[in-house]
Amino acid sequence: MRISYDPKHDVMYIKFSDAKIVETVEVEEGLLIDYGENGEIIGIEIINASLRTHSSPLSEITVRIEEVASH
Repeated sequence: MRISYDPKHDVMYIKFSDAKIVETVEVEEGLLIDYGENGEIIGIEIINASLRTHSSPLSEITVRIEEVASH
């Protein structure tokens, strides 16, 4: 896993795999999930990251992904 942050554009990207991205889904405004061929999560892009993150941002992202997946 690699986490990168672009302070100029305030974008964070969490990359889980180097696999090919076949679909990107915006699960809510400014939160995009990249999926691979088998439905696996390749990466998560967080736009306006400084406004969205807190002491444990990954736990918040996980909850939101689970909520969207269960619908």
